[in-house]
Parts: sequence; C-alpha cells; structure tokens
Amino acid sequence: MLKTMIPGLLLASLAPFAQAEPQTPGPTWSIGWLDAGYLPRHAALGQAADTLASASAALCAKPDKATLYKARAAWLATSQAWRAMDGASGGPMVLERLGRKIDFRPTRPADIEASLGLAAAERLGNVATRGLAAAEYLLWGEKQPAQQLAKLRDAQRCAMLAEIGRQVASDVHALDAGWQSYRQQLGGESDFFRQNLLSEHINLMIAALEGLQKRLPKDEAPRPANFIEWRSGSSKSQLLAQIGGFGTAFFATPGPAGRLNGDLAARMQARFDAARKDCAALPDPLETSGAASHAARKQCSKALSALKTVLQDEVAVELDLTLGFTEGDGD
Repeated sequence: MLKTMIPGLLLASLAPFAQAEPQTPGPTWSIGWLDAGYLPRHAALGQAADTLASASAALCAKPDKATLYKARAAWLATSQAWRAMDGASGGPMVLERLGRKIDFRPTRPADIEASLGLAAAERLGNVATRGLAAAEYLLWGEKQPAQQLAKLRDAQRCAMLAEIGRQVASDVHALDAGWQSYRQQLGGESDFFRQNLLSEHINLMIAALEGLQKRLPKDEAPRPANFIEWRSGSSKSQLLAQIGGFGTAFFATPGPAGRLNGDLAARMQARFDAARKDCAALPDPLETSGAASHAARKQCSKALSALKTVLQDEVAVELDLTLGFTEGDGD
C-alpha cells in the first residue's frame, strides 16, 4: 500500500460551485487515470529497457562503432523514459524505490572501476554500480567518449555493461505485476486506495517539479559535473522528458486537470505550456557558459516555480488535498 503523506494545513476551496465533486475518486475514474497517465509511461520504459539490454549484449558480441552507437541510443531512450516516469511517479515504483535501483546519483566512477572484477551478484548490493548512471559512465566515460569503444572491447568491462542493461530491464519489469495489482486495488469495492490517490500523486508531482529546479545550477559558468547527464550530453533532453511526463499525468483524460474549475484548469495549462516553452529554450548542452545561457536557465527555473506554485497553492486547495511538507515550508 502507498505511504500516507504528512498532513499539512490546507483550507477547502470556497469556490462558488453548486455542488462540490466528491474528492475521493470513484473506481472508473481512478482506473481511467492510471490507464491514461501512468501505465503507458511504464510500458514505454519497459520497452526501452529491453532494447538497452539487447543493444548492450549486441555491443559486447561485436564491439564496433555501429553497435556502440545503438547502445548509446538505447541508453538515451531508456533514461528519457525513466525521466518521464519520474516527472509524475506513483504506485509500485515508489514502494519499490525504483529510482534508487536504476538511477542512483551521483555517479561513482571509483566504485564502478573497483567492481569490474566482481560477479554480478556481488555488485547488486552497491546501487552505484548497477543502474543508468553506471551504464552512462561505461558508454561515454569521463569527457572521453571516443575512447570508450576501445575500453569496451575489454570483455570484463563490456560484460558489466551488458549485466547492467539486463538488471535495469529486470528491475523495471519487476513492477509489471505491481502496476496491475494497484489497478485492481483502485477498482475494488473498498475505497481505501482511492482515498489518498490524488493527495499522494499530486505530492509526488510537486516533488518532481522541485527536483527539476535543482537540475538548473544558478552559476553563470557552471561546471559540467553540476548536471546529471553531462557525460552523455543529454541533460536538456532528459529535463524536457521529465516535464513531459508531468504533463502526461496531470492533463490525462481522465486526470486531475479535469476535476478543476475551468479558470484554474486553464491557468495550469498556461503555466505548463510556459514551462515547457521556456525550458525548451535552454542551451544545449546545459552547462554552456555565458549571460544568455545563464538567463535561459533562470527563466526555465522561474517557469517551473510558477507551475509548482499554482499546483500546490491553488490546485491542492480546490481538490481539498493533504500536502506533505516540502523544502519550502517554513521559509
């Protein structure tokens, strides 16, 4: 079962509606939201992870430029699919701490190098050597992507990459049954799992928006290592994928946006569109120095903050949700 969030102090909306819609969603609505906003993203992640596993194995079987390119492309697709899930997480991926299993950060090259001689079972205990970050390091290296093909011709090193690919796919598919079980629970006669559905998932969306802001250092000339995917040069595309995942869940049909009054729904859509537009204007790569790049990062962060503010200060009130404490509480 999902964890109950820490209660906050929120007032119920006093908007002049003839009759407020019950805030505990019904079975049809709850299943519909899961089917529209969550399960397709999980399926996309599973398909991408399967491709990463097969592409990594193909690289080790025949390490050349073509197979390396395909493995890198598969990694990018998998990482972006994961970011899309992280933009609005929920259900079994939270309970099973999927992010820690497949995307532990920061990357720890020393741990990865030290584990090259270990059996796969021995590496599983160290999350720094088993997920997407470790695979990114093996595929791109430290500012030396051209040298990785020669390194990956080492059987031991490539075997580790292939094992990571298989493990990522296994970790993702381990939740297949969990999502279906959650779907059955949301459709059951008891409303236990539906009572906190909106509160829990909106809380996770707010946390995701906060995480996106943290991905944008405030320095005018930031170090590449300040960005999560600097090795692959994909920080911007990953950030946009996470914003997209948020939008997929929030604006799904049915979904939270459809439970709002028209003005507030339009305001959320406008804030989301602005955030997506402003963040699409970010420099690529994100660590690009200069006044223009710095201004673009600030504008993206400002737009994300505006989106989060409407979500937690207006949407949560109208839907009569219980919010958990965030880093901004008490400021």
